[in-house]
Amino acid sequence: MKLSGKININKTVLYWICQFSFWSFVGLFTIILYANQGTLTTAIIVDTIFTMVCLFAFSHLYRYIIIKKNWLKLLFPKLLLRMVLATFVLSVAATPFNLLSIYIFNRSNFTLEEGAILNNIFTLIIFYFFWSLGYFLYHYVSSYNRNLKWEALINEFELNQLKSQLNPHFIFNAMNTVKALIDEDPKKAKNSINQLSNILRNSLMMDKKKVIPFAEEMEIVKDYLALEGTRYEERLRVDYQIDEAAYGYKVPPMMLQTIVENGIKHGISKLKNGGIIHINTHVNGELLTIKITNSGKYAPKDDRKEGYGLKSTRQRLDLLYHQKASFQISNHDENQVLTEIKIPRWDESELSVVR
Repeated sequence: MKLSGKININKTVLYWICQFSFWSFVGLFTIILYANQGTLTTAIIVDTIFTMVCLFAFSHLYRYIIIKKNWLKLLFPKLLLRMVLATFVLSVAATPFNLLSIYIFNRSNFTLEEGAILNNIFTLIIFYFFWSLGYFLYHYVSSYNRNLKWEALINEFELNQLKSQLNPHFIFNAMNTVKALIDEDPKKAKNSINQLSNILRNSLMMDKKKVIPFAEEMEIVKDYLALEGTRYEERLRVDYQIDEAAYGYKVPPMMLQTIVENGIKHGISKLKNGGIIHINTHVNGELLTIKITNSGKYAPKDDRKEGYGLKSTRQRLDLLYHQKASFQISNHDENQVLTEIKIPRWDESELSVVR
């Protein structure tokens, strides 16, 4: 699913396009060579197509091994050794199919000699070498760009998050709430200070990790809502319905807190009688669904850019989960806004590298 305004080509579709294009080019190049030599026949054309299909299948098997063995995570020296060996093995393994194709289509100008076999292996080594070079180079560039994007985004998010958490209005209201409680309820005032401290500390530390356990994120959310509950009192009500299976997942840090804060700022705070924040999670298969419902109304304007909190959430999900996650916000009914996030189980080997 598309998580941003840009058009994203599915990585699997891109792979098949490149795979088909590469072997089609090789086949077309081979046919052109025979045509220039004046030896092109129908049998050679059919033979070439059959051979390209076989080479296509071997390269696809090669890709499966690369992914299965996690070669994309290896350092260059180890990767280079495996690539050279794999290219040679593939060329030797594919040669009998090429020779079988020649035999089937009865090309009379071909003689099965040692030199011809070695020449065939050498030719296939060149083909698979360029295939490997293109495949690994693409993933290296993609991973490098993704890491750069992540670092830039996380730095921007940290600055904006700190700006949000440390803005004078927020601190002023929080400290005034604590000040009023010092005489009335010292214990509650102390708890409020601890909650504010936890929020600020987590804001400062959020750039240390790409994801954190769901339980840790919920602690941040509960501290924030408890602090806001002290401020809004009976105007803010909170309801949790958390699936125990959700605690086996990891989520981007401060993501839920950002959504909850957005719901209070643009929804509940503007209602005379306040409202409710409802957080619901459930797990279906390997997918965690998080639903955050808040009182209010979502009214996006075409001429206004999406707020930073929502934009950041979409971008982080896109960078971390590579189109395997989704984010939606809409009016649940006339008086409630629903934000729904779906994320897969975090797997470093699968989600941190583009395939």
